[in-house]
Amino acid sequence: MSAIDGEPVRRVLVGAVVAAFVAALAATADAQSVRQAMQQDPACQSLTPAAAGGPLPRSPETAVVRWLGTTNYELVYRDQIFLIDTYYERVPRMRPIGVAPGDFTKATAIFIGHPHADHVSDAPVVARQTGATVTGAEHGRVVLAKGGLPERQFRAVKGGEVFEYRGVVVEAVKGHHNVIESTLPAGFRAKMLEALEAAALQQPYTEEEQTRAAAVSARGNSDPDIIANGTINYLFTLGNGFRMVFVDSPGPVTDGQRALMQKIPDVDVAMLPYFNFEAGIPPLVELVKTFKPATVFLGHHDWFGTMGWASNYPPAYAIRHLSPTTRTLDVLYLTPVCFNTTTKDMVIGW
Repeated sequence: MSAIDGEPVRRVLVGAVVAAFVAALAATADAQSVRQAMQQDPACQSLTPAAAGGPLPRSPETAVVRWLGTTNYELVYRDQIFLIDTYYERVPRMRPIGVAPGDFTKATAIFIGHPHADHVSDAPVVARQTGATVTGAEHGRVVLAKGGLPERQFRAVKGGEVFEYRGVVVEAVKGHHNVIESTLPAGFRAKMLEALEAAALQQPYTEEEQTRAAAVSARGNSDPDIIANGTINYLFTLGNGFRMVFVDSPGPVTDGQRALMQKIPDVDVAMLPYFNFEAGIPPLVELVKTFKPATVFLGHHDWFGTMGWASNYPPAYAIRHLSPTTRTLDVLYLTPVCFNTTTKDMVIGW
């Protein structure tokens, strides 16, 4: 081919390179614009949950996630407020979350992972105040009714049920409660707790603290069947396919979880539990391996004192070793984390 003959080819190649460069610049500019919009959105900067009167996101593409202690989360999307687990008035000496059960005035729906007290204790009062329906395993019906929840506001699920809201699809998935203690030497957990309490300079509960702790514990169900049959995960699909999965106990991977992940390649966000220190890392890693999340929120690691609050560094490193591109978040209570459900950009607020 002569130089003259080759000129059109060179022009095409140069044109393609220029077009690709311009497209890359445009994409970068768009991403910066999206992040800037979220940074300027009051919902992405406020420490007040939307359910307690805080601002709603301005953009219909923005989802806001707040960790509210233990495995409590608030998910806000398109003027809808989803509360996930409701254990706000916790046992004595745990750090205050910064919001109390009586502060919650708005909610579209409440989803409970399993009805142990440290996941469900405040669902009746919050549901009565907001009018929201509480969805969870049948095992929660008795304790919710005992707490004053009207029958019409409870919806029992076993896994496989699908619920639709405006721009949101929620699928219930059968999970499994953790069995971590069965993997530990006999008596290990009691010795560990005793050592942690001593190292954190904790004195035994006073009589008043014992009474308060017992009152909170009484708001849950301790039925052993919850382990295998009363633990539910939830997949939230927002907009055109932004996926968030919620798991509040790191049990063995279930058939329901496997079946879910045969339908979808991965999830964008996973809200996962971590506790029991070293013993809690293997089951957490298995959940990450199963759901393949781009971003992980770690909850349930917060407890009394400095010693009882498990460091997220060891599990985060384990997650990075398994999946180098997965981000692990360690945020403070109430911090808004915003996601653009189209571009998948993320902004962490105050």
